[in-house]
Amino acid sequence: MSIVLKAHMISRALFEFDPMNTCCKENDCFDEYDRIGEGVEGRLRQGFSLKQALVLELAESFFEDGSLHTDCLDQVVSYLEGRDY
Repeated sequence: MSIVLKAHMISRALFEFDPMNTCCKENDCFDEYDRIGEGVEGRLRQGFSLKQALVLELAESFFEDGSLHTDCLDQVVSYLEGRDY
């Protein structure tokens, strides 16, 4: 059975790992990644892989040229794919 990831789950994982180093945990900004989570959920529904969706959404949100070093997402992807909901 595959896990259906919802925006709030994705946002929470991004908050916990904070791959973009926004200091959201230190500043209690629980909604820091909510918009990203919604975008990722939408891309997953379109058939993108989790990592592809994360890369696209984060690159578009944080970088003008769309470039993003993807190593920072490995923990987030592993967490979300292995999590027992």
